[in-house]
Amino acid sequence: MKKLFGVVCATITPMSKEGKIDIESARRLYSYLADEEIHCLYPNGTNGESLSLSAEERMDLAKTAVQAGKGKQSIYIQCGASTVKETYQHVLNAKQIDADGAGVMTPVFFPMDEAAMEQYYVELLEQTGDFPIYVYCIPTRAGNDFSPALLGKLMDAYPALQGVKYSYPDLVRLKAYRNAPSARKADALIGCDLLAHCCMISGGTGWVSGPAAVFPKLHVRLYHQIMENQMTAAQKTQEQISQILGQMSDIPEIPAIKYMLMKAGILATDTVRMPLRMLNQTEKQRLDRLLADTEVWR
Repeated sequence: MKKLFGVVCATITPMSKEGKIDIESARRLYSYLADEEIHCLYPNGTNGESLSLSAEERMDLAKTAVQAGKGKQSIYIQCGASTVKETYQHVLNAKQIDADGAGVMTPVFFPMDEAAMEQYYVELLEQTGDFPIYVYCIPTRAGNDFSPALLGKLMDAYPALQGVKYSYPDLVRLKAYRNAPSARKADALIGCDLLAHCCMISGGTGWVSGPAAVFPKLHVRLYHQIMENQMTAAQKTQEQISQILGQMSDIPEIPAIKYMLMKAGILATDTVRMPLRMLNQTEKQRLDRLLADTEVWR
């Protein structure tokens, strides 16, 4: 079984100038990330604008990711959608196209108590059998949280459930997931580049990053330095990543990543889909300076 681990790239969705999905650019992006030794691809998540895509568009991207990366890296498809029915369809599609597994975001907008959250994942896990699943918990966006106690309970009942991707800067919660009351140790990945190093030395299994698509060498280097116990070097690399993020902090992340990948010749355009907006000229000039000053950006 290939798991989510190490440097997981939450990939953006390339689009044409007309706003249609650009499969050729997606194929280049996925192949590029495999060549750069990114450990896992994670398309159709938040950075992939998934809730702005049709089911057909998401399935096309998932198939392209599997074709480009299978055998080179783990391919996990984020399958959470605005409706329960579509979420289940995406998970079953990911299984059919031979992805390595699926990430499933908690339900969004409608408030969920513990019983409702348990019912949601039980229904899913009953349908998907031995297909590996990770919970995707992003409480500030989804409006719902997922407790460590529920993770442990479900992991004991369903061997296919592997752990959680937690997109919130809280290492205490991350450790609680790792120590969830279960006969198995849960995998726990953080969706926060600033805490990648801290996550790993606290027992986490990896981090999920959008900017890793633009700066893969830095992220892969950090992982290897941590695994080789080169902690002084790892702290320096983490600081480089943090400084880059600081320079991007007030620029919308998804269009920024697309713009920089376009500058690298990987994407044909930097188009985003509403409600997101394109960058203004000042923001683009700032990113141009950032790329010029960052020797390892490719």
